[in-house]
Amino acid sequence: MLKELVLCLSLSYPIPVFAKTITATLTAYCACKKCCGQQAKGITASGTKVVPGVIAVDPKVIPLGSEVQIEGKIFFALDTGRAIKGNRIDIYIPSHSQALKFGVKKGIKVTY
Repeated sequence: MLKELVLCLSLSYPIPVFAKTITATLTAYCACKKCCGQQAKGITASGTKVVPGVIAVDPKVIPLGSEVQIEGKIFFALDTGRAIKGNRIDIYIPSHSQALKFGVKKGIKVTY
């Protein structure tokens, strides 16, 4: 009986499977012209509106559309950026001042 319940729950609530882990440098951005350039419109490289939980990645490292775990939180790799190369990730934060305050975090474990 317990086996069947566990199987039923696992089918109803899929648990994300993270296959790769890297060490990355994290920064933050907002959708303003200072962070994203004069053409900033708040639209990601994937074509969706940028919202909290979105990260910009180098698609050669982390494929666009990937579910990414950073410090126990889940993010979605839906954006890119001209300065985002290699193991660097830019986390979307709605406030420009908060994005600046985030600073640079090096050596962070990232799983996707």
